[in-house]
Amino acid sequence: MKAFDALVEEYPAWWIDFLGEHNHVGGAESTKWLLERSGLGPGMRMLDAGAFVGAAARMAVERTGCIAFATDLGSDFLYTGRDIAGGGGVNWIVASTHKLPFGDGVMDSVWCMDSYIAPKELSRVARTADATICICGEIPVDNRGGLESFVDEWAEYGWKLAGHRALTLEALQVWRNAEALMVAKRSYYEERYGKRAYLGQLDLLGGLVQSYERGEAGHGLMVFKR
Repeated sequence: MKAFDALVEEYPAWWIDFLGEHNHVGGAESTKWLLERSGLGPGMRMLDAGAFVGAAARMAVERTGCIAFATDLGSDFLYTGRDIAGGGGVNWIVASTHKLPFGDGVMDSVWCMDSYIAPKELSRVARTADATICICGEIPVDNRGGLESFVDEWAEYGWKLAGHRALTLEALQVWRNAEALMVAKRSYYEERYGKRAYLGQLDLLGGLVQSYERGEAGHGLMVFKR
């Protein structure tokens, strides 16, 4: 798509090149898995926090008829998402997940897809009953307590785990593939992004791969309800 292609050309971020608009592990299939368990329906309110180009928000509007809000600090991301098919049905807002511009308890379903997770703030904007939190992200699996510690943190805000799908192996393969492509196309991406930025991204990828291979981190989809 023209708008997305323009963003790829202008924005120095490897994940755009390698993961596309559904820039989270599992891609569109992960979005569909969460959507089926989100409880969303016509007229309900959904927040896609750290939305990138709002692929989850656009899919939610198309499939459920909900009212979706997409927030991100990257205005270029949001402007691009607005111009992609279905973007006209989403409310695009430049905002930090640390401090969302919404009142308490106004969202029926709050999403965070491989972006910064802020349990207190995401819980604040969610309804106090019959709401869902939908997450695609990393969880500790070593001596930091694993999935149990992650679930306990959300329990402090009244949430119970209602669905979980492990994606650790898929995540490992995604990052391995991305790392291999970055090494293979080093001359192209260094010229495009600059050596320092490029090597920093490559180091980040290498660290992710090692954390999964050493069993320090896992990845998964999680749905919480309250």
